[in-house]
Amino acid sequence: MKWTEIDFVESALTLDDSKTGKSRRPLGDAAVALLKTIAREDRSEYVFPAERGERHYQGTKTMWSKIIRKAELPGVTPHTLRHTMGSTATSTGEALALTGAILGHANMRSTEIYAHVQNDPSRRAANRVTKRIAAALAGGAVAAPRRSGKAGPAAVVSDEDFMRTLGERLAASGADAEQFRAKIEKAMSGK
Repeated sequence: MKWTEIDFVESALTLDDSKTGKSRRPLGDAAVALLKTIAREDRSEYVFPAERGERHYQGTKTMWSKIIRKAELPGVTPHTLRHTMGSTATSTGEALALTGAILGHANMRSTEIYAHVQNDPSRRAANRVTKRIAAALAGGAVAAPRRSGKAGPAAVVSDEDFMRTLGERLAASGADAEQFRAKIEKAMSGK
């Protein structure tokens, strides 16, 4: 990477030569801040110059294994970091097109392999959906999706209310349901 490829004003990196040719990629604030801490050497156009000669640093493979060992991260490769960036972007709701721009992909098919959903975002989505179902089961009104700017009446239902309501409705249907309700109540009380 050359100093001339970094645009500190626009927080972007324009690589003159990448796998897909010339490529412009956005840089996060943390990356820009880190790059600003690197002292520029007058003798080299590279951000990471070679220790001897006029080329760039090429000892990454040797250094990488030392870094990974010291950080106690066995099996982590530079591609692991790239994959983490891609999967985290999609898991936090970034569109595939934006994720592709971050990673410098020329086509969407390359980006799709990074679209693994991490557990926490999927759990939050499941909670949003089940709260709407819980509100309906509890007989409450469910807020309509906002389309015209007007919201329908909303019923805020806690997980506890949902479990109690579900238990009561199951209990009304028979003895097995009563046992289920008792287990729910026990779990809810923390005993």
